[in-house]
Amino acid sequence: MKALIKSSLKLLIRTKIIWLFIVIMPVLSTVILKSNSEYTAYMDELSRLVELDSADEKVAYNAEKGDYVVKIYDASKSEMSEYLIDRLAESGMFILCRADISGEEITDDYIKDHIEFDGNEDRMGAALYIPADFSDKVMDGKISEALIMYVLSDDARTECFESELTLQLSRMDSVRAYVSEESELVEGLKTIDEKTPEKDVIAVSTNKARKLTAEQTNQKAQMGYAFSFLTLGFVFAGFFVANGVIKEQKNGVFTRVNLSKTSALTYFTSKFVSVFIVSLVMTGIVGACSFMLEMNELGMNRVTFLILIFMMGLIFSSLSMFVAIMLNDVFSASIASFTLWCMSSLFSGLYFPLDDANSAIKIISSLMPQKWFLDGTEMIFVGDNKVFGMLICITAAYLIITLSLGSIGLKVRRSTEWGVS
Repeated sequence: MKALIKSSLKLLIRTKIIWLFIVIMPVLSTVILKSNSEYTAYMDELSRLVELDSADEKVAYNAEKGDYVVKIYDASKSEMSEYLIDRLAESGMFILCRADISGEEITDDYIKDHIEFDGNEDRMGAALYIPADFSDKVMDGKISEALIMYVLSDDARTECFESELTLQLSRMDSVRAYVSEESELVEGLKTIDEKTPEKDVIAVSTNKARKLTAEQTNQKAQMGYAFSFLTLGFVFAGFFVANGVIKEQKNGVFTRVNLSKTSALTYFTSKFVSVFIVSLVMTGIVGACSFMLEMNELGMNRVTFLILIFMMGLIFSSLSMFVAIMLNDVFSASIASFTLWCMSSLFSGLYFPLDDANSAIKIISSLMPQKWFLDGTEMIFVGDNKVFGMLICITAAYLIITLSLGSIGLKVRRSTEWGVS
Protein backbone atom coordinates (compact mmCIF):
# COMPACT_ATOMS: atom_id res chain seq x y z
CA MET A 1 0.00 0.00 0.00
CA LYS A 2 2.74 2.49 0.99
CA ALA A 3 4.69 1.77 -2.20
CA LEU A 4 1.60 2.38 -4.33
CA ILE A 5 0.86 5.67 -2.57
CA LYS A 6 4.47 6.87 -2.90
CA SER A 7 4.58 6.08 -6.60
CA SER A 8 1.30 7.92 -7.17
CA LEU A 9 2.48 11.01 -5.30
CA LYS A 10 5.81 11.06 -7.15
CA LEU A 11 3.96 10.97 -10.46
CA LEU A 12 1.71 13.82 -9.33
CA ILE A 13 4.64 15.97 -8.22
CA ARG A 14 6.21 15.58 -11.65
CA THR A 15 2.94 16.70 -13.29
CA LYS A 16 3.44 20.47 -13.18
CA ILE A 17 0.02 21.44 -14.56
CA ILE A 18 -1.72 20.06 -11.47
CA TRP A 19 -0.26 22.94 -9.45
CA LEU A 20 -2.07 25.35 -11.74
CA PHE A 21 -5.39 24.01 -10.45
CA ILE A 22 -4.58 23.47 -6.79
CA VAL A 23 -2.99 26.93 -6.43
CA ILE A 24 -4.82 29.23 -8.86
CA MET A 25 -8.33 28.04 -7.90
CA PRO A 26 -7.94 28.88 -4.19
CA VAL A 27 -6.59 32.30 -5.14
CA LEU A 28 -9.56 32.99 -7.43
CA SER A 29 -12.01 31.82 -4.77
CA THR A 30 -10.35 34.16 -2.26
CA VAL A 31 -10.81 37.08 -4.66
CA ILE A 32 -14.51 36.22 -4.91
CA LEU A 33 -14.91 35.97 -1.14
CA LYS A 34 -13.08 39.25 -0.64
CA SER A 35 -15.38 41.17 -2.98
CA ASN A 36 -18.26 43.22 -1.58
CA SER A 37 -20.76 42.62 -4.38
CA GLU A 38 -24.52 42.40 -3.90
CA TYR A 39 -26.19 39.38 -5.47
CA THR A 40 -29.82 40.38 -6.01
CA ALA A 41 -30.82 36.99 -7.48
CA TYR A 42 -30.67 35.46 -3.99
CA MET A 43 -32.47 38.29 -2.19
CA ASP A 44 -36.05 37.88 -1.03
CA GLU A 45 -36.66 41.63 -1.01
CA LEU A 46 -35.20 43.89 -3.69
CA SER A 47 -35.03 47.68 -3.65
CA ARG A 48 -38.44 49.18 -4.20
CA LEU A 49 -36.95 52.12 -6.13
CA VAL A 50 -34.79 51.58 -9.21
CA GLU A 51 -33.00 54.45 -10.92
CA LEU A 52 -33.00 54.08 -14.72
CA ASP A 53 -30.14 55.32 -16.87
CA SER A 54 -32.55 56.76 -19.43
CA ALA A 55 -36.24 56.97 -20.29
CA ASP A 56 -35.69 54.39 -23.06
CA GLU A 57 -34.57 51.65 -20.67
CA LYS A 58 -36.93 48.71 -20.22
CA VAL A 59 -38.24 47.93 -16.75
CA ALA A 60 -39.58 44.38 -17.20
CA TYR A 61 -36.31 42.87 -15.94
CA ASN A 62 -36.71 44.58 -12.57
CA ALA A 63 -39.81 42.55 -11.67
CA GLU A 64 -39.22 39.68 -9.26
CA LYS A 65 -41.84 37.04 -8.47
CA GLY A 66 -44.65 38.94 -10.16
CA ASP A 67 -44.05 42.38 -8.62
CA TYR A 68 -46.17 45.28 -9.81
CA VAL A 69 -43.85 47.61 -11.72
CA VAL A 70 -44.45 51.30 -12.32
CA LYS A 71 -42.27 53.41 -14.60
CA ILE A 72 -41.98 57.05 -13.56
CA TYR A 73 -41.01 59.85 -15.93
CA ASP A 74 -39.80 62.55 -13.54
CA ALA A 75 -39.47 65.90 -15.31
CA SER A 76 -39.75 67.82 -12.04
CA LYS A 77 -36.87 66.36 -10.00
CA SER A 78 -37.95 68.58 -7.11
CA GLU A 79 -38.15 68.05 -3.37
CA MET A 80 -41.85 67.36 -3.70
CA SER A 81 -41.54 64.79 -6.48
CA GLU A 82 -38.69 63.11 -4.58
CA TYR A 83 -40.88 62.89 -1.49
CA LEU A 84 -43.82 61.49 -3.43
CA ILE A 85 -41.74 58.79 -5.11
CA ASP A 86 -40.05 57.82 -1.84
CA ARG A 87 -43.41 57.43 -0.09
CA LEU A 88 -44.78 55.29 -2.91
CA ALA A 89 -41.68 53.10 -2.72
CA GLU A 90 -41.90 52.79 1.07
CA SER A 91 -45.40 51.36 0.79
CA GLY A 92 -43.68 48.09 -0.17
CA MET A 93 -46.35 47.11 -2.69
CA PHE A 94 -44.71 48.24 -5.92
CA ILE A 95 -41.40 48.38 -7.80
CA LEU A 96 -40.84 51.95 -8.97
CA CYS A 97 -38.45 52.57 -11.87
CA ARG A 98 -37.65 56.26 -12.19
CA ALA A 99 -36.28 57.91 -15.30
CA ASP A 100 -34.93 61.43 -14.75
CA ILE A 101 -36.09 63.48 -17.74
CA SER A 102 -35.71 66.89 -16.09
CA GLY A 103 -33.00 67.79 -18.60
CA GLU A 104 -34.99 66.66 -21.65
CA GLU A 105 -37.11 68.80 -23.96
CA ILE A 106 -40.57 67.47 -23.12
CA THR A 107 -43.32 67.63 -25.75
CA ASP A 108 -46.63 65.84 -26.14
CA ASP A 109 -45.09 63.59 -28.81
CA TYR A 110 -42.18 62.73 -26.47
CA ILE A 111 -44.51 61.40 -23.77
CA LYS A 112 -46.88 59.80 -26.29
CA ASP A 113 -44.09 57.88 -28.03
CA HIS A 114 -42.66 56.58 -24.76
CA ILE A 115 -46.03 55.49 -23.38
CA GLU A 116 -46.82 53.65 -26.64
CA PHE A 117 -43.43 51.93 -26.41
CA ASP A 118 -44.07 50.96 -22.79
CA GLY A 119 -47.46 49.52 -23.64
CA ASN A 120 -46.28 47.51 -26.65
CA GLU A 121 -42.63 46.64 -26.04
CA ASP A 122 -42.25 46.62 -22.25
CA ARG A 123 -44.12 45.06 -19.34
CA MET A 124 -45.42 47.12 -16.42
CA GLY A 125 -48.60 47.81 -14.51
CA ALA A 126 -48.67 51.57 -14.99
CA ALA A 127 -46.60 54.61 -15.93
CA LEU A 128 -46.49 57.95 -14.15
CA TYR A 129 -45.55 61.27 -15.73
CA ILE A 130 -44.54 64.02 -13.30
CA PRO A 131 -44.30 67.31 -15.25
CA ALA A 132 -41.78 70.05 -14.58
CA ASP A 133 -44.43 72.28 -12.93
CA PHE A 134 -45.58 69.54 -10.54
CA SER A 135 -44.62 71.49 -7.40
CA ASP A 136 -46.30 74.69 -8.63
CA LYS A 137 -49.57 72.92 -9.35
CA VAL A 138 -49.58 71.23 -5.95
CA MET A 139 -48.92 74.54 -4.20
CA ASP A 140 -51.74 76.12 -6.24
CA GLY A 141 -54.13 73.37 -5.15
CA LYS A 142 -54.46 71.90 -8.66
CA ILE A 143 -53.91 68.34 -7.48
CA SER A 144 -55.90 66.71 -10.26
CA GLU A 145 -53.67 68.40 -12.86
CA ALA A 146 -50.36 67.86 -11.07
CA LEU A 147 -49.42 64.58 -12.79
CA ILE A 148 -50.68 61.96 -15.25
CA MET A 149 -51.07 58.24 -14.61
CA TYR A 150 -51.19 55.78 -17.53
CA VAL A 151 -52.71 52.34 -16.94
CA LEU A 152 -50.82 49.82 -19.06
CA SER A 153 -52.24 46.50 -17.86
CA ASP A 154 -55.39 44.90 -16.52
CA ASP A 155 -53.65 44.00 -13.26
CA ALA A 156 -56.03 44.39 -10.32
CA ARG A 157 -53.21 45.92 -8.27
CA THR A 158 -53.54 49.07 -10.37
CA GLU A 159 -56.34 50.12 -8.03
CA CYS A 160 -54.00 49.73 -5.07
CA PHE A 161 -51.39 51.92 -6.72
CA GLU A 162 -53.99 54.50 -7.65
CA SER A 163 -55.30 54.55 -4.08
CA GLU A 164 -51.81 54.98 -2.65
CA LEU A 165 -51.06 57.78 -5.13
CA THR A 166 -54.33 59.52 -4.26
CA LEU A 167 -53.55 59.22 -0.55
CA GLN A 168 -50.13 60.84 -0.89
CA LEU A 169 -51.47 63.66 -3.08
CA SER A 170 -54.30 64.34 -0.62
CA ARG A 171 -51.76 64.54 2.23
CA MET A 172 -49.85 67.13 0.23
CA ASP A 173 -53.03 69.08 -0.39
CA SER A 174 -53.98 69.05 3.28
CA VAL A 175 -50.60 70.39 4.43
CA ARG A 176 -50.42 72.90 1.56
CA ALA A 177 -53.04 75.13 3.22
CA TYR A 178 -50.68 75.85 6.15
CA VAL A 179 -47.45 76.61 4.30
CA SER A 180 -46.29 78.98 1.60
CA GLU A 181 -43.21 77.24 0.16
CA GLU A 182 -42.42 73.83 -1.25
CA SER A 183 -39.65 73.14 1.27
CA GLU A 184 -42.01 73.91 4.17
CA LEU A 185 -44.59 71.50 2.73
CA VAL A 186 -42.09 68.68 2.45
CA GLU A 187 -40.73 69.32 5.96
CA GLY A 188 -44.27 69.34 7.33
CA LEU A 189 -45.03 66.00 5.69
CA LYS A 190 -41.80 64.49 7.03
CA THR A 191 -42.68 65.72 10.52
CA ILE A 192 -46.01 63.92 10.27
CA ASP A 193 -44.25 60.80 9.00
CA GLU A 194 -42.00 60.75 12.06
CA LYS A 195 -45.05 60.53 14.31
CA THR A 196 -46.50 57.65 12.32
CA PRO A 197 -45.90 54.20 13.87
CA GLU A 198 -43.08 52.40 12.09
CA LYS A 199 -43.75 49.16 10.26
CA ASP A 200 -42.00 46.27 11.95
CA VAL A 201 -41.75 43.06 9.94
CA ILE A 202 -41.04 39.90 11.89
CA ALA A 203 -40.03 36.87 9.82
CA VAL A 204 -40.85 33.51 11.35
CA SER A 205 -39.03 30.49 9.93
CA THR A 206 -39.85 26.82 10.40
CA ASN A 207 -37.45 23.91 10.71
CA LYS A 208 -37.51 23.55 6.93
CA ALA A 209 -37.00 27.24 6.15
CA ARG A 210 -34.03 29.41 7.03
CA LYS A 211 -34.39 33.17 6.89
CA LEU A 212 -31.15 34.94 6.00
CA THR A 213 -30.35 38.60 6.39
CA ALA A 214 -29.28 40.66 3.37
CA GLU A 215 -25.64 40.35 4.50
CA GLN A 216 -25.92 36.58 4.91
CA THR A 217 -27.58 36.32 1.49
CA ASN A 218 -24.58 38.03 -0.10
CA GLN A 219 -22.23 35.80 1.89
CA LYS A 220 -24.08 32.71 0.65
CA ALA A 221 -23.88 33.88 -2.97
CA GLN A 222 -20.16 34.63 -2.64
CA MET A 223 -19.61 31.22 -1.08
CA GLY A 224 -21.44 29.61 -4.00
CA TYR A 225 -19.15 31.20 -6.58
CA ALA A 226 -16.10 30.34 -4.47
CA PHE A 227 -17.30 26.71 -4.27
CA SER A 228 -17.52 26.68 -8.07
CA PHE A 229 -13.85 27.66 -8.54
CA LEU A 230 -12.67 25.32 -5.80
CA THR A 231 -14.68 22.44 -7.24
CA LEU A 232 -12.90 22.91 -10.57
CA GLY A 233 -9.55 22.58 -8.81
CA PHE A 234 -10.58 19.46 -6.90
CA VAL A 235 -12.14 17.84 -9.97
CA PHE A 236 -8.94 18.14 -11.99
CA ALA A 237 -6.85 17.07 -9.01
CA GLY A 238 -8.76 13.80 -9.12
CA PHE A 239 -8.37 13.68 -12.88
CA PHE A 240 -4.56 13.83 -12.65
CA VAL A 241 -4.54 11.00 -10.12
CA ALA A 242 -6.71 8.99 -12.54
CA ASN A 243 -4.34 9.93 -15.36
CA GLY A 244 -1.65 8.03 -13.50
CA VAL A 245 -3.94 5.03 -13.14
CA ILE A 246 -4.69 5.07 -16.88
CA LYS A 247 -0.98 5.12 -17.68
CA GLU A 248 -0.34 2.26 -15.25
CA GLN A 249 -3.08 0.17 -16.85
CA LYS A 250 -1.72 0.76 -20.36
CA ASN A 251 1.87 0.08 -19.28
CA GLY A 252 0.89 -3.18 -17.58
CA VAL A 253 1.58 -1.90 -14.05
CA PHE A 254 -1.93 -2.73 -12.89
CA THR A 255 -1.55 -6.29 -14.27
CA ARG A 256 1.71 -6.77 -12.34
CA VAL A 257 0.03 -5.42 -9.20
CA ASN A 258 -2.71 -8.03 -9.56
CA LEU A 259 -0.18 -10.79 -10.13
CA SER A 260 1.45 -9.79 -6.84
CA LYS A 261 -1.85 -10.74 -5.17
CA THR A 262 -2.72 -7.13 -4.39
CA SER A 263 -6.50 -6.77 -4.66
CA ALA A 264 -8.24 -4.23 -6.86
CA LEU A 265 -9.78 -2.73 -3.72
CA THR A 266 -6.33 -2.21 -2.19
CA TYR A 267 -5.05 -0.66 -5.41
CA PHE A 268 -8.03 1.69 -5.68
CA THR A 269 -7.76 2.54 -1.97
CA SER A 270 -4.14 3.60 -2.50
CA LYS A 271 -5.32 5.98 -5.21
CA PHE A 272 -8.01 7.24 -2.87
CA VAL A 273 -5.36 7.97 -0.24
CA SER A 274 -3.41 9.90 -2.90
CA VAL A 275 -6.55 11.92 -3.64
CA PHE A 276 -6.99 12.47 0.10
CA ILE A 277 -3.48 13.90 0.39
CA VAL A 278 -3.90 16.14 -2.68
CA SER A 279 -7.22 17.42 -1.29
CA LEU A 280 -5.52 18.11 2.03
CA VAL A 281 -2.77 20.08 0.27
CA MET A 282 -5.28 22.16 -1.68
CA THR A 283 -7.28 22.82 1.49
CA GLY A 284 -4.05 23.97 3.14
CA ILE A 285 -3.51 26.44 0.28
CA VAL A 286 -7.10 27.66 0.76
CA GLY A 287 -6.31 28.07 4.46
CA ALA A 288 -3.23 30.16 3.67
CA CYS A 289 -5.26 32.34 1.31
CA SER A 290 -8.00 32.72 3.94
CA PHE A 291 -5.69 34.92 6.02
CA MET A 292 -6.40 37.64 3.46
CA LEU A 293 -10.07 37.46 4.43
CA GLU A 294 -12.00 38.89 7.35
CA MET A 295 -13.65 35.74 8.68
CA ASN A 296 -16.38 37.75 10.42
CA GLU A 297 -17.47 39.00 7.01
CA LEU A 298 -17.50 35.40 5.78
CA GLY A 299 -20.09 34.39 8.39
CA MET A 300 -18.08 31.51 9.89
CA ASN A 301 -14.72 30.85 11.54
CA ARG A 302 -11.66 29.67 9.62
CA VAL A 303 -11.70 26.07 10.91
CA THR A 304 -15.34 25.57 9.94
CA PHE A 305 -14.69 27.07 6.52
CA LEU A 306 -11.74 24.75 5.86
CA ILE A 307 -13.65 21.68 7.03
CA LEU A 308 -16.40 22.49 4.52
CA ILE A 309 -13.87 22.93 1.72
CA PHE A 310 -11.98 19.74 2.54
CA MET A 311 -15.07 17.50 2.69
CA MET A 312 -16.48 18.89 -0.54
CA GLY A 313 -13.09 18.64 -2.25
CA LEU A 314 -12.58 15.05 -1.15
CA ILE A 315 -15.93 14.08 -2.68
CA PHE A 316 -15.20 15.72 -6.04
CA SER A 317 -11.61 14.62 -6.41
CA SER A 318 -12.64 11.03 -5.62
CA LEU A 319 -15.64 11.15 -7.94
CA SER A 320 -13.58 12.67 -10.77
CA MET A 321 -10.92 10.00 -10.32
CA PHE A 322 -13.53 7.24 -10.44
CA VAL A 323 -15.14 8.57 -13.64
CA ALA A 324 -11.76 9.02 -15.35
CA ILE A 325 -10.60 5.50 -14.43
CA MET A 326 -13.77 3.99 -15.83
CA LEU A 327 -13.31 5.78 -19.15
CA ASN A 328 -9.65 4.65 -19.36
CA ASP A 329 -8.84 7.40 -21.88
CA VAL A 330 -7.13 10.70 -21.07
CA PHE A 331 -9.05 12.81 -23.59
CA SER A 332 -12.45 11.35 -22.67
CA ALA A 333 -11.60 11.64 -18.99
CA SER A 334 -10.71 15.33 -19.29
CA ILE A 335 -13.99 16.06 -21.09
CA ALA A 336 -15.90 14.06 -18.48
CA SER A 337 -14.20 15.92 -15.61
CA PHE A 338 -15.03 19.29 -17.11
CA THR A 339 -18.63 18.18 -17.75
CA LEU A 340 -18.90 16.93 -14.17
CA TRP A 341 -17.83 20.34 -12.89
CA CYS A 342 -20.12 22.30 -15.22
CA MET A 343 -23.27 20.26 -14.67
CA SER A 344 -22.87 19.83 -10.92
CA SER A 345 -22.25 23.56 -10.41
CA LEU A 346 -25.22 24.45 -12.61
CA PHE A 347 -27.74 22.10 -11.02
CA SER A 348 -26.58 22.61 -7.44
CA GLY A 349 -27.61 26.28 -7.35
CA LEU A 350 -24.12 27.77 -7.05
CA TYR A 351 -24.78 30.35 -9.76
CA PHE A 352 -28.46 31.13 -9.12
CA PRO A 353 -31.15 29.88 -6.71
CA LEU A 354 -33.33 26.93 -7.70
CA ASP A 355 -36.08 27.51 -5.12
CA ASP A 356 -38.68 28.13 -7.82
CA ALA A 357 -37.51 25.36 -10.16
CA ASN A 358 -39.76 22.42 -11.01
CA SER A 359 -39.64 19.16 -9.05
CA ALA A 360 -37.46 17.37 -11.64
CA ILE A 361 -34.73 20.03 -11.39
CA LYS A 362 -34.90 19.93 -7.59
CA ILE A 363 -34.44 16.15 -7.61
CA ILE A 364 -31.38 16.49 -9.85
CA SER A 365 -30.10 19.28 -7.60
CA SER A 366 -30.37 17.05 -4.52
CA LEU A 367 -27.89 14.65 -6.16
CA MET A 368 -25.20 17.31 -6.44
CA PRO A 369 -22.72 17.52 -3.53
CA GLN A 370 -22.37 21.30 -3.72
CA LYS A 371 -26.08 21.70 -3.00
CA TRP A 372 -25.65 20.09 0.41
CA PHE A 373 -22.61 22.17 1.25
CA LEU A 374 -24.43 25.34 0.23
CA ASP A 375 -27.29 24.27 2.51
CA GLY A 376 -24.68 23.60 5.18
CA THR A 377 -23.43 27.16 4.77
CA GLU A 378 -26.95 28.44 5.46
CA MET A 379 -27.19 26.23 8.54
CA ILE A 380 -23.93 27.66 9.86
CA PHE A 381 -25.19 31.20 9.30
CA VAL A 382 -28.33 30.57 11.37
CA GLY A 383 -26.49 28.59 14.06
CA ASP A 384 -27.93 25.15 13.31
CA ASN A 385 -25.78 22.63 15.21
CA LYS A 386 -26.92 19.72 13.02
CA VAL A 387 -24.82 20.93 10.10
CA PHE A 388 -21.69 18.85 10.76
CA GLY A 389 -23.62 15.65 11.32
CA MET A 390 -25.43 16.19 8.04
CA LEU A 391 -22.27 16.99 6.06
CA ILE A 392 -20.30 14.09 7.53
CA CYS A 393 -23.09 11.69 6.50
CA ILE A 394 -23.23 13.21 3.01
CA THR A 395 -19.46 12.98 2.59
CA ALA A 396 -19.32 9.40 3.86
CA ALA A 397 -22.17 8.34 1.57
CA TYR A 398 -20.48 9.76 -1.55
CA LEU A 399 -17.10 8.28 -0.64
CA ILE A 400 -18.47 4.82 0.11
CA ILE A 401 -20.32 4.74 -3.20
CA THR A 402 -17.28 6.02 -5.10
CA LEU A 403 -14.83 3.62 -3.47
CA SER A 404 -17.14 0.63 -3.95
CA LEU A 405 -17.98 1.37 -7.56
CA GLY A 406 -14.35 2.16 -8.31
CA SER A 407 -13.08 -1.22 -7.09
CA ILE A 408 -15.91 -3.05 -8.86
CA GLY A 409 -15.21 -1.10 -12.04
CA LEU A 410 -11.54 -2.04 -11.97
CA LYS A 411 -12.47 -5.72 -11.56
CA VAL A 412 -14.86 -5.54 -14.49
CA ARG A 413 -12.22 -3.81 -16.63
CA ARG A 414 -9.62 -6.42 -15.69
CA SER A 415 -12.05 -9.25 -16.55
CA THR A 416 -12.82 -7.60 -19.91
CA GLU A 417 -9.16 -7.14 -20.76
CA TRP A 418 -8.37 -10.77 -19.87
CA GLY A 419 -11.44 -12.07 -21.68
CA VAL A 420 -13.00 -13.57 -18.53
CA SER A 421 -16.80 -13.95 -18.81
